Amino acid sequence: MEILNTPFQDLYIMEYNSFLDNRGEFVKTIHKETFLEKELDYIFTESFYSISNKNVIRGMHFQVPPKDHSKLVYVVTGSIIDVVLDIRKTSETFGRFFSIELSAKNRKGIYIGKGFAHGFLSLENDTTVEYHTSTSQSRECEAGIRFDSFGYDWEVEKPILSNRDLEFKIFSDIQSPF
Repeated sequence: MEILNTPFQDLYIMEYNSFLDNRGEFVKTIHKETFLEKELDYIFTESFYSISNKNVIRGMHFQVPPKDHSKLVYVVTGSIIDVVLDIRKTSETFGRFFSIELSAKNRKGIYIGKGFAHGFLSLENDTTVEYHTSTSQSRECEAGIRFDSFGYDWEVEKPILSNRDLEFKIFSDIQSPF
């Protein structure tokens, strides 16, 4: 496993090693010592996954303090375009976004520090995305930003979104807690 820097502080690309043999494949996604080298959270209190159809957009989600969290995201099956928006008011990259393709083929993941909104577009049916978070989900601290309000072109004509995600405020109307 290798952890690569991005132009954003506290946002990293995970390059996982894939070991293939006659039994199948083995991929290690969390390694304490490797995380400690970058001073990243390596203790996750909650883990979950989603299975999405093609053209589903999930996002842009975050949790506000005191339940804000770091998040590790990777794809088990299928592929996504993962999108992260910096909502830290004092950050040099505030209001800028970062995107990357994550897939079962490229075996990349993303480590997202506190103070980012996160979402993704599923590129294939039955895409499984796994998440690990450093705090547990708190309904009182859940928040989001409308997916089409911060300048990112999702390049999909008819995205499929939840009613909840469609009701989020636009980015310019958000008072960031970070």
